[in-house]
Amino acid sequence: MRKLLGAIAATAAAAAGLTVAAPAHASTAACDLVTAKSVGYSASMLYVAVGLEGCSNSVTEVRVELQKGASASGPFSTVAETYAYSGGGAWFDEGTGCGYYVGVAHWQDQTETTPTPAYYCN
Repeated sequence: MRKLLGAIAATAAAAAGLTVAAPAHASTAACDLVTAKSVGYSASMLYVAVGLEGCSNSVTEVRVELQKGASASGPFSTVAETYAYSGGGAWFDEGTGCGYYVGVAHWQDQTETTPTPAYYCN
C-alpha cells in the first residue's frame, strides 16, 4: 500500500508540475516552497502536491494543512494536517464533506497556499 501511495504521489506531483527529487542531503539555504495550483483528488483521497525549488535534490518534510470553506472566497478553516516530503504529496482521507478546499504548506519561515480553491464532495 505504501508503494502504491508513493507511486500515486509521484504521479500527482509530476502532473502538478513539481519535480520529484531523489533523497539526498543538500543545503536548504536558497529553497523556495511551492505548491500545486489546487488540491487534487485521486484514489478516493484529497492531496496537496508540494516541493522545494532552488535547492538541488533537497528532500525534507513539509507540514501541510487541508483547509475547507463554504465558498471559493473563504473563509477557510483547517480540517486536517499531515506531513509530506518535498517533491511529493500530502494525502488526506476522504470524509471531510462537501466544500471548497485549499492546501497550506509550511516549511521553515515560508508558507504557501494553493492559489485556486477546488470543490470536492467526498
